[in-house]
Order: sequence, then C-alpha cells, then structure tokens
Amino acid sequence: MQPLAKPVDPRPGRHAARRDEIIKAAWAEADNRGLSAISLTDVARRVGLRQPSLYSYFPSKNALIDAMFMEAASALLHAVEEADYPNSPREAARLIARTILDFGVAKPTQSQLIFQRTIPGYKPSRDAYEPALRMQEWYVRKLAEAGVAASTDVDIFTALVAGLASQQLANEPGGDRWASQLDTVLDMFFEHLDGRNTT
Repeated sequence: MQPLAKPVDPRPGRHAARRDEIIKAAWAEADNRGLSAISLTDVARRVGLRQPSLYSYFPSKNALIDAMFMEAASALLHAVEEADYPNSPREAARLIARTILDFGVAKPTQSQLIFQRTIPGYKPSRDAYEPALRMQEWYVRKLAEAGVAASTDVDIFTALVAGLASQQLANEPGGDRWASQLDTVLDMFFEHLDGRNTT
C-alpha cells in the first residue's frame, strides 16, 4: 500500500494571495489619491482587514511601498526583456525607448514610483531595487550597442524619453500628442550623435 501523501498546508498560499490583494488595493489608493497619500488604514479597509492585521503582511507603510516598487520595477523589466528586438542596434534602441515610454504613459503611478522621488523618507530596499538595476543594465547595454556609450549621452537619451512621457501625462493623459513624437526626437538625437562623431 502506498503511503498517504502528506497534506499540503494551504496557509502559505492564502497568505500570498492576501498579500497580493493588499498590494492591489494599495495601487488603487495610489491611483486615486497619489502615492504619498497612501494610508495603511485605508488600504486595510479596502481589503476588509483591521489595521493591526495588516501588519502581519506589511509591518510598515514603507514595507508596503517597497513591495509596490518591486512589483512595478519587475513589470517594466519584463516588458524590456521580452520585447522583440530587431537586429539593427539603432532600431533596438528605439524599441527599448518606446517600451519604457509606453509603460510610463500606460502606468503613470507605477512609473512615478520607479523614476521619481515622490514619497518623503522612502528609499527602496536592495531586494526591491534589484529588478530596476537589471532593467538599467539591459537599457545601457542596448544603447551601447547602438553607439550611445558615453554616460552623458545615455543621460540625454533618458531625459528625452522621460520628458515625452512627462509632457504626455501632464497635458494629454490618454492621448499620444507627445508620445507620438518619439521617433522624431530620436532622429534628432542620433543625427546629433553621428554628426559629432564624424567631426
């Protein structure tokens, strides 16, 4: 007779599912009121918990923000890594710019948390920041392959993409007036880069 299989403890799965529900509720709070206005009391109310019970999942507001940062950074990393890059290094650089711009426009709260310091006193933990570092390494490598190797040029490229995202979100949320100008802006950037390198 085969020994009976040991019963699977359902508690870790329930805890993980509840944790995910709390993070989702926190994003909803952030979308409605802003990242800095997230309240553990309001998040607990959204998921039907008393605030003391929430501490068994997240011991502090910063711990909850950390989980949100890691989730957002991981989503962007996945988008960047899974993009179908063309063989041309320049076109690959354009695609990574488009991927980051589209993420920022489609998910402004997540993008704000990753790229802007909007929460006083919050600094992501090493674990939460790890996917952001991996995304940055991927980004820098793709740009280097396209001839954008100097750190100052990477900074300019980054500012151009971030600037278009910022203008789009500030002036025409849901539209594409600024986001649609990405190729034109990158044409000017690469023309400047090539002209400088041939003189």
